Amino acid sequence: MKRALALLLLTCGIGLTGLAQEGSELSGALGVELTFTPVSPASLNVDTAITSSLSFAGASVESRTVISLDGLESEHMRCSVKLDDVTLATGMRFDPCFSRYWFEVRGGCCPFDLGALVLVENLAETCQTPNFTVGIVADLGLNFGSGFFVRSITGFGVKDLYNLIDEYPQTDITAVSGWWFSEELMNVGFASECLRTESLFSFDELGFAWAQLHASYTWAEPAVQLGARLWIDSAFAFNRADLILQVTIDPVGLRSVTSFDSLGFLSQEIDISATLSGVKLYSRTSFDFTGLQSEVIGFVLSF
Repeated sequence: MKRALALLLLTCGIGLTGLAQEGSELSGALGVELTFTPVSPASLNVDTAITSSLSFAGASVESRTVISLDGLESEHMRCSVKLDDVTLATGMRFDPCFSRYWFEVRGGCCPFDLGALVLVENLAETCQTPNFTVGIVADLGLNFGSGFFVRSITGFGVKDLYNLIDEYPQTDITAVSGWWFSEELMNVGFASECLRTESLFSFDELGFAWAQLHASYTWAEPAVQLGARLWIDSAFAFNRADLILQVTIDPVGLRSVTSFDSLGFLSQEIDISATLSGVKLYSRTSFDFTGLQSEVIGFVLSF
């Protein structure tokens, strides 16, 4: 843990050195997010997340602290610095005791995009005798000038690789015991200014796990995006479909994701945001046929 903390501080120190050399001005953000989750039969969990970030001279420092009525739930710290075409990032997580250290390097030369992530995670129960494991993620991408792209993400000792590329920044990969092959994610698609089509294929130790087919089209003025995702399970059968609608009319943005399965309506998520004078206000409401699943409200002040 001491070595992990030393490397984290070293990466942050490199970024501070870059700031001193470049004389760049600081920019950053401060936000507060409240998450309300109903608990049967008639209770409510409330979590508060406090986020902060500073960016300067190609370097950034970020923090996310989650607090509930029971006290500190988790603390996430991240430092990154960009050196020419290479980006170094490192971070630690406490839940509330030490649970993860990770280090990532990304870079490449057109059309190649290469990345690797190494993590050390404590699989033990919260604040119990540590049980450490090591995980590795290898990321290889090809981006062609015509708009076609291919990406391969391989996890050794980690799973839930889809969380690396989904639209929710708070989601993360999951460490498992052992360092052998755990999961493979293949992403193939085409992207232009208006149209995006792509396919995702996930494989685990048992073989094919699931697939996702996605297509979306974007209109420029006003900014409207209409898309659909089709999920296929390990038996190559229909699992779920998502209908996605996103509309942006400055300063207001709206995003709706409606999910269906073979029986009909499954769930709905509605995101609303508004940005005024450097302050972003947002909410995210999730519900299914049983009622409200969660409600998130928050603000971010940028400077």
